[in-house]
Amino acid sequence: MNDLKEFRRELGISSNLLAPLISIADPSVTELLTFSNPDFFIVDMEHSVIDISVLQQIIVSARPYPVIARIRGAEKNEIKKVLDTGAAGIIVPGIESSEEVRQVISYSRVPPEGIRGIGPGRASGYGAVFKSYASNANDSVVIVQIETEKAFLNVEEIFNVKGLDGYFIGPVDLSAALNIDFSWENRKFVEIIDKIISASAGKKLINGIYSPLSNKYFDQILMRKFNFIMLGTDREAMLSRYTDTIKMIREMNH
Repeated sequence: MNDLKEFRRELGISSNLLAPLISIADPSVTELLTFSNPDFFIVDMEHSVIDISVLQQIIVSARPYPVIARIRGAEKNEIKKVLDTGAAGIIVPGIESSEEVRQVISYSRVPPEGIRGIGPGRASGYGAVFKSYASNANDSVVIVQIETEKAFLNVEEIFNVKGLDGYFIGPVDLSAALNIDFSWENRKFVEIIDKIISASAGKKLINGIYSPLSNKYFDQILMRKFNFIMLGTDREAMLSRYTDTIKMIREMNH
C-alpha cells in the first residue's frame, strides 16, 4: 500500500483531524504522545531547535502515526532532506505569492513534475525500496502557510496554483500582521479566517489551522470543519498542566 497516498487522501476527506505540535528536540516526548491517540503529528522546525537529524528520530518515534514537518522556509535542500527522512509532507511558512508556491512544488516533486532529487535515505528504506518510493514520492503533502498581510491579499492566486495540496492558517502571526487581536471573539479576526476559507471553496485544497490548547473557542474551529487542527505545542501542554496544578495545590494549602 502507498502510505503517502493514503495519508494524503485521508487528510483531504476528513474533518478536524488532531495533530499535536512537536517542538521539543527529544524523540521520547513524541513517543510519549503517541499514547494520546492523535491523528498525526506536526514537527515544528520553524520555531524550534529541531534539525534534520532529530526530525528523523522523531519520525521513527512517532510510529505508527504520520509526521508532517513545518520547515524553516522554501529552501530547496531542506525540502529534499526533510522528505528523504520520511516526512509525509511539509508545511512551508512565509509564502506570499503564486510564484513562491510554484517554486516550493518544484522543489518537492520528482521529475517530470518537479526537480527534487531522491537520495537513499530513510523514506526509501535507505535504498532497499528506492524504486518503489521514487514512484510514489510525489504523493507527499505540500501545504503553504498563510500568515502575512501579503499572503492574505494574494490567497486567490496562491490557491489557484496547480499541484498545491493545501494551506494552513497561522492565526497568531496573521492577526499580528493585520494589526488585529487574535481572538475568536474579535469579529474582524473571524472575518479574515472566513475570507480565506471562502477563497479556497471548490478548489479541493486541504486546510488546517493552529489552536492553542487553552482555546475556549474550539467550537468556532470545529464548526468550520478544517481538515486538520494543529494543537498547541508539547511545551505548552507541559507548562500549562504543571502551572495549573502547582497553583491549585498552593491555593489549597493556604
